Amino acid sequence: MIGPLLQREIESTFVTVASKSTTEELVFVCPECGDRSGNRSVNLKTSKTFCWRCNKGKNNKGNFLAWARALGYAFAADDGSSSIPVEQLLFQEEPQTSVVPIIQEIELPRGFTPIARTPKSIYTKLITGMARRKNLDYQDMVEAGVGYTPDDPYWEPYALFPVRDYKLTCYYQGRTYVDIPGETTKRFPSRKHVKWGAGYWVYNIDEVRAKNPEIVVVVESILNVLSLRRKFTELGWQSIVPVCVFKHSVSKVQAIKLIQCESIKELCLLFDRDAIEATWRNVSQLSNKLSVSVAEMPVKAGNAKLDPNDDVEAALDALDTRKQYTPVNAITKLFTTEIGMASREVDITGRTLKVRS
Repeated sequence: MIGPLLQREIESTFVTVASKSTTEELVFVCPECGDRSGNRSVNLKTSKTFCWRCNKGKNNKGNFLAWARALGYAFAADDGSSSIPVEQLLFQEEPQTSVVPIIQEIELPRGFTPIARTPKSIYTKLITGMARRKNLDYQDMVEAGVGYTPDDPYWEPYALFPVRDYKLTCYYQGRTYVDIPGETTKRFPSRKHVKWGAGYWVYNIDEVRAKNPEIVVVVESILNVLSLRRKFTELGWQSIVPVCVFKHSVSKVQAIKLIQCESIKELCLLFDRDAIEATWRNVSQLSNKLSVSVAEMPVKAGNAKLDPNDDVEAALDALDTRKQYTPVNAITKLFTTEIGMASREVDITGRTLKVRS
């Protein structure tokens, strides 16, 4: 029997057909043959799957988990996001834990002070200097709710960026406002202070919910979000919203959160060249729900990496030539077809927005 947790994941991962589903059988769009009427089903009592159109999956004896894994799909227990082995979910009668954590307000570090409260503080001046080096400004930091703490040595010299979900502060990240050679520029809170780590949250997801965009651009850095949001606003692009996942991959929980935003038609992963191979491996869990593309940030002479804070115009070029992902068979291959934009325009919600002003 498929337990409630696994059923919830299946419903979040695949395009289900409620009108054809029953309490014993879940019907969904088959990613192998692409039949939109919904001819594939999974029996919630036997965990067997079958498609009346393509009949694929027989090599796995109809076992749903074996069939899904062969196509490249992963469930929360497969990627370490859950403490429950995925096989146990087949026999779970009552849900004991949730893949997606309950959103609860957390406490920011002791002494946290938003820079908006202290515009003349030396900390505010240092954070503003960091922003300018990243082609941002004081107001960008204020709108992001950035602050600092003089009371906690662990968070010095870091600017603190709150992460919000449904307007509740659920996480935070530190970014150095003083460049220290050889030292990392980012710092994350420990599990002792914040129970749910970075892989459970999507920075700027509240803006996605508020604007209902058709395209969401996923980046690694919070600062990248601020740069792209500023540029998209300047261009008048109301139907493109940037978000951050903190790493070069989208976790299962982050994927569920994004998929639940029903307005999204395309998810574009904008990362640097080093991350592209890993990025392709992570998009299969999303591609059967919406269109997924990957944009590669260019590099300077000497292989120096670029990101949207270094050159937002280069980021727009990368978005112009982004590649479409499509699972084409049971081994999950990649199409590297460019999304056609020869006119350097992108059509969003019925109107054409030029990439260049």
